[in-house]
Amino acid sequence: MKELLSVPNIDPQEEARIKRQRAEGESGLAPRENKRRRELTEYIFKWWQGDAHSHSTRSTREETGRFEGLYNIAEIMEYYEKLGLRFVGFAEHTSDPGSPKRLSPKDPISQSLINEAEEIERINRGEQFEMVALASTEANIMFDKDGQPMLDVPDEVLAKLDLVVASRHAIENEKEPSAIKESLLAAIRNKHVDVIGHPDRYTRKDKEKSSEYWEEYWGIWQEILDEMVTRNKAFEINLSSQPSRKLLKMAAESEVKFCLNLDAHDFNQFKSGGTEVHGEKKKWAADEASDEDMEILDKYRIERMTSGPGVRIISRLVRYLKTLESLGVTPDRVINSSPERLVNFLTKTRGKSTSNLLFLKEKLKI
Repeated sequence: MKELLSVPNIDPQEEARIKRQRAEGESGLAPRENKRRRELTEYIFKWWQGDAHSHSTRSTREETGRFEGLYNIAEIMEYYEKLGLRFVGFAEHTSDPGSPKRLSPKDPISQSLINEAEEIERINRGEQFEMVALASTEANIMFDKDGQPMLDVPDEVLAKLDLVVASRHAIENEKEPSAIKESLLAAIRNKHVDVIGHPDRYTRKDKEKSSEYWEEYWGIWQEILDEMVTRNKAFEINLSSQPSRKLLKMAAESEVKFCLNLDAHDFNQFKSGGTEVHGEKKKWAADEASDEDMEILDKYRIERMTSGPGVRIISRLVRYLKTLESLGVTPDRVINSSPERLVNFLTKTRGKSTSNLLFLKEKLKI
């Protein structure tokens, strides 16, 4: 793939502050608006201090030719840090989510995950950032040729990562409740998996199913949630692929822990306006981008990385925090409500001991 230009070092918070001051000066609403904004920020950070499911350019793989990430690790950490976040988990895609395949430990994709884990630990040990990073992956939940549920990433590789998210993607011929349950339980029972990503994505598309189907469908979830509680696995509230209100209520009542994530493939991906580059992204990922395509992409990247996240995603995040609160969930059940809580969950509750996690325990004084 062609190289993307580096994004200039422009602080999105500073840019937003200047625009805000200008608007407040014209409206005379500065004191009231500042207080409201401060209260909202404090509320969000009580529940959520970092994203544990972000995709860097490493997720856009030559092996698949799919667009899955537009910014490198350093750019993402710089952007998040300027927004006030304290950590990020790089949950890189592996084999093609639309057509997953079992990887070997020596596969280039497997090796890239291990290499990235080593790179992330070096970054954490350096002084470039105050925030910290975790090495992760979004492993595909799949069925092999014999119909057995499994993950596409081998255990030998998963064992070397700080955090493992396991997700179902486009399993078109396995939407029956029994197959959904079987595949999710297999992931939950994998000792290396920590978070089940967007649990009901791709399982609620067939609205024309019979009432008997839906009765069976909703009947599988209690066993799945109970197994998650028993095995200390977190339920992801994915702000890109949001869970149904009914399932979220069941999860809240089950005492499962939660993990709220952006699932960011492109910063400000929920923000409308500006340059739209869907075609250019696809061509870049497939190594078919022209010089003109690259110019458009670079302009887009600068446009997005030098502005705030937008109202839509903040509203969506706050809505889910309010929903959890209304269901009796408290911040201590959200594993990414702070880096300390996340690292403690991974090391003490989940028993993980990667060198990066042990270093983070020391750095965060846990």
